[in-house]
Amino acid sequence: MIKKCKYLFICGAIASGIGKGTINSSIGMLLKEYGYKVSFLKIDPYLNIDAGTMNPYEHGEVFVTGDGGEVDLDIGNYERFLDIELSFYHSLTTGKLYQKILQKEREGHYLGKTVQVIPHVVDEIKSWIRNLTTVPLKQNTNEKPEILLVEVGGTVGDLESTCYYEAVRQMINEEGKENVGLIMLTYILTLNNEQKTKPAQNGIKDLRYTGLIADFIICRSETELQIPQRDKLAMFGNISKDSIFSVPNSQHIYDVPEVLQKQKLAERILQKFNLPHQQIPKIQQYTQFGQYLSDLEQQKPVKIGIMGKYMKNLDAYMSLIKALKEASYAIKVNLQLTYVDLIEFSKQQNGEEELEKQCQQFDAILVPGGFGYNGFNLKIKCCQFARENKKPFLGICYGFQAAVIEYARNVLGVKDATTEELKDEQIGSNYVVFMPEINPQLFGGNMRLGNHYTLIENKDSIAYQIYDSEVVEERHRHRYEVNPQQIQNLTENGLIFSGKDKKTGQRMEILELPNNLHPFYVGVQYHPEFTSKNFKPNPLFVSFVSAAANGEFRKSKIDINYNNKQN
Repeated sequence: MIKKCKYLFICGAIASGIGKGTINSSIGMLLKEYGYKVSFLKIDPYLNIDAGTMNPYEHGEVFVTGDGGEVDLDIGNYERFLDIELSFYHSLTTGKLYQKILQKEREGHYLGKTVQVIPHVVDEIKSWIRNLTTVPLKQNTNEKPEILLVEVGGTVGDLESTCYYEAVRQMINEEGKENVGLIMLTYILTLNNEQKTKPAQNGIKDLRYTGLIADFIICRSETELQIPQRDKLAMFGNISKDSIFSVPNSQHIYDVPEVLQKQKLAERILQKFNLPHQQIPKIQQYTQFGQYLSDLEQQKPVKIGIMGKYMKNLDAYMSLIKALKEASYAIKVNLQLTYVDLIEFSKQQNGEEELEKQCQQFDAILVPGGFGYNGFNLKIKCCQFARENKKPFLGICYGFQAAVIEYARNVLGVKDATTEELKDEQIGSNYVVFMPEINPQLFGGNMRLGNHYTLIENKDSIAYQIYDSEVVEERHRHRYEVNPQQIQNLTENGLIFSGKDKKTGQRMEILELPNNLHPFYVGVQYHPEFTSKNFKPNPLFVSFVSAAANGEFRKSKIDINYNNKQN
């Protein structure tokens, strides 16, 4: 175990969205394979306290941590790649930072001094970063990180990020160059089949204006970085040629660790930190995975329709998409996902009929989470189609609630069944209601969030067969629940609530239809996608994809084995 935690910062130039999260995750995974305990911090310079109130069209998915933090989707990348659990504190926003500083000012912590960006804001950033080195890697353990990877969101030169780069500069001086490293990720444009480095050079110049010079430069590009361009960047960046790394476009993100390992990036990072190789890295599961996926693509596709409302930005469903794909890889299924935009269907005069035609093309239907009125009635229509046509079905969060309302309308005959969430648009019999402990006037962070336990008492239920356990821990993000006053009415008419909140026994968590009535019809109030990991898929998705492939749920037929050559 090393005595002093090392800090590795990664920043981006030219544009956001070029893969900092994936590359940072890959670097972390490689360092872990060399025997080091790794953790992460994601810095986002926006003024929101967290990602919870941000528009999915604009920001993408809101990832939920086990302790109930609503954070940037990159935290999900870190958890999936390294099979770790991060927290609310592993995400730092400028809003969260200033909230803490202003609270301290109100409490008199600054002893009457003028509170300024330098030193107070920068000191708080450094304090936040250093404090994370004392946070255990997992609950109920004393394992602390030996290398902390810090991703600075946005791009170099953004006005809102200035204080963070100043914090990095000061930490290099205070901790020592042997304990702090800096990676800059940039993009190499290709014009008329020629790679252009000028934008990357400008990014290097912007970084230099902050008083920083990168130890390593990683170049994203359409094709492999050419030698003349590498030489030019080395000269302009004032670093050696072997400190520049190329990450060209690839078919799968699983290729990235191998690409970086072949160029010995992790070894160079350890060399900078004067750290030995504690073990030989084993990344065979990644190095052979590309061929494994290529072989899968030769099989007959299994088609699943995701019936959502944020389809203009698929990042809004990032964890869900990855969880489905990971499940398909695990059981050797060539999964073909279709992203159905219910908002677009709602604009059509004959939208319901066209939607039904599209549903007929799928082997299974998934209705994901969401909020609000737009597209909700079509979600209910999807639930009805799956139930009546015996298509394997999975409803998550809002999709779970939609399944309850659909059942009330079309089986119980309560045509005005609705949810209290739509009280301004639909007045009727509320089969889904606001949870009493939630403040209806407050939005940010005001939900049932994070890990909660679900009790599955019936061992003959599909839920028990999926999880093979009486107690399941999953992550939640909701403020509405099935109306407790309507549960008896629903269950007496055939709907099964196989999972209930362990704490109270009153909150419904899992619904299903009997196996003799439907091959696979399951809804869950929680978000199982947040606990699915690379090479370790959540069992609910494995069962759902298996049902889609086989036409029914058959627990005995599920064999998780990626490839014999990888074992």
